[in-house]
Amino acid sequence: MANAEHEDAVEEAEEKETLQPRIEVGGEIKTFEEVTPKKALKVLRETIADYEDYQSVPSRRKTDEAFRKYVKETLTQANDHIKEIHAALIEAQQMSTWAIADQVINELGAFIKDVNKSDYGFTTFFENPRLLEMDISQLYIIDYDFIKSIRVLNERISAFMEIVQQHYFEDTDLWFETLNRILGRLISLNDDRVKLIGSYERISY
Repeated sequence: MANAEHEDAVEEAEEKETLQPRIEVGGEIKTFEEVTPKKALKVLRETIADYEDYQSVPSRRKTDEAFRKYVKETLTQANDHIKEIHAALIEAQQMSTWAIADQVINELGAFIKDVNKSDYGFTTFFENPRLLEMDISQLYIIDYDFIKSIRVLNERISAFMEIVQQHYFEDTDLWFETLNRILGRLISLNDDRVKLIGSYERISY
């Protein structure tokens, strides 16, 4: 019954608001397909093991942990691939890219630690029985945008790896700048997510 009510509330919220996540990649603005909270939740459940919802108190912390575990694992793998690219560029004596490569690797590593740490401050989000439906819907959209941005990051890393393996070293600095822009997008999304969850320190129940 509670689950059905949640689905109805999500449908109502999506009538009021839709969002087209946008991200700049290599000077090009990539726009994901228009997404509603209901569709975002469906994709998240299909993509992330143990991702349930933020509606019920028992599932809320489990869903947050599942999301952060997914982000940690996928971004750790992505960073390992960037390190492989960096090693190949070192071997090829492409010195002009070493500094920005180190920067991207270190910033991504620090970001993974931040996500894993999950410092939401003093919040009642995980215990509050009456969260605002608008906030729950927005959180689904943020999580959706997060995994789509990770997918774009992985696509760019794969393409970058391919050209490096072919010993094509033109514009490698621009490739790293592209990865850095996507990382900036992920950092911004995580900031929004932490602020939303942390905002429940001021809501009594």
